Amino acid sequence: MKKKIISFLSLIVSDLITLFTCFCIAYVIRTFLFPQIFYKFKTMNTLPFSNYLTNFYIAFIWIFIFAYEKLYTKRYYFWQEVYVLIKSATISSALIMIMIFITRKQVQFSRVVVLLAWFLSLFLFPLSRYFIKTLLIRLNYWKKQLIILGVHETSLMILDSIRKNKSTGYEILGFLDNDPQKIGKVFNGVKVLGPISKLERIAKDYKSKDIMIATPHLPRKKLKELLATCEELSESMWLIPRSGDFITEGVDVEVLGQVLTLSIKKNLAKPWNILIKNIFEKVITLIFLIFLIPVFLIIAIAIAIDSRGPIFYIQKRVGRYNKIFNFYKFRSMYHNSEKKLIEYLEENPDKKEEWEKYKKLKNSDPRVTRFGKFLRRYSLDELPQLLNVITGKMSIVGPRPYLLKELKDKEKFKNSIAKVKPGITGLWQISGRSDLPFEERLALDNYYIRNWSLWLDIVILLKTLKVFFSSQGAY
Repeated sequence: MKKKIISFLSLIVSDLITLFTCFCIAYVIRTFLFPQIFYKFKTMNTLPFSNYLTNFYIAFIWIFIFAYEKLYTKRYYFWQEVYVLIKSATISSALIMIMIFITRKQVQFSRVVVLLAWFLSLFLFPLSRYFIKTLLIRLNYWKKQLIILGVHETSLMILDSIRKNKSTGYEILGFLDNDPQKIGKVFNGVKVLGPISKLERIAKDYKSKDIMIATPHLPRKKLKELLATCEELSESMWLIPRSGDFITEGVDVEVLGQVLTLSIKKNLAKPWNILIKNIFEKVITLIFLIFLIPVFLIIAIAIAIDSRGPIFYIQKRVGRYNKIFNFYKFRSMYHNSEKKLIEYLEENPDKKEEWEKYKKLKNSDPRVTRFGKFLRRYSLDELPQLLNVITGKMSIVGPRPYLLKELKDKEKFKNSIAKVKPGITGLWQISGRSDLPFEERLALDNYYIRNWSLWLDIVILLKTLKVFFSSQGAY
């Protein structure tokens, strides 16, 4: 309880300091910087900063909205928390603006300061939250031990996800499983502590009050008994449904009588969502192209100097509704690349297995030119695909644009993937790119289509920048 109270108060104090910082910076920009840039602000009176300090309801509104969105009680993953913070900050600022208008207190508050403070909060709150939670974890206040019931592919995915999202503060204490052959063994660094029947003793011995039930295949009666046991032992409890490994976003929980249901939204099948996505991507693409024209010219000259052949590589790819379109890239291979590949695979049988598994040669592709290696390392060869976004053949974010010869290999997800435009980047690219087996890339593309949201696209774009600078999986 002591750790909970300290964590709760630390988050509130951190948020108040961050809010104060946002308004301080906003006030300085409005008072000292804007008058130097915009003539209009020179003729306007400057309001004292004490106006914001004496009206405590500003802070109260922010903290109340944050509390309502469970930002002090729920352990969000980082990008989930960023989304909720942006949403909460926007609602708080909108309420303050409405109150200023209704109570006619424009004299006491500068709307420009409020808007600037809101804009700054979109960046400062995620940073401050990450810092304070990291500090609390190191001081052992934000840590919680979690027991996972069941060892299988889904529970191992949960383990991997928790490890990648350290800001939740969860540590996996161990697994419990009824399979005698698994007890005592270690899976991805976590030990199976015993059978599920020993849950009560193990939870008390290790003082763990958080339990995740990942045993959806249990008979109904046994699952109900297990839920009742976990409810008595746990402080927090989760039940992973059978669909938990492929449906995560775009889902509403609904109750039909006494039955719990998951209402699954087919997000990218809705015309309104497709329109929003298209407008968002067209605007971003036009902005990118304006700034990238000099980069295009430099790359084109370098390709011409490096090797003989055209500047662009044009290939037939499979697009939306399985229609074939011209796929543009900067040429990164020699003009006789297919011949080189056949000869190389014949001389190196061990590489043939790698080619069949990944449809790539990772470290020794004889087809790639010297400058082509640089282009591929930083994905600069992909830039001409922005032209396909403008013409409506591709999206910025979406499934991979598959080759014609890969059509038979993606038969399993052919219908779902064919419903959307292929993308320049996507989940496959931020999850390992060429390091991923072909089947895993297909699964990620299918996951994206099921779980699309505009926020998911934004997160993928931000993570793509990280992949760009790290060159992860680029060959």
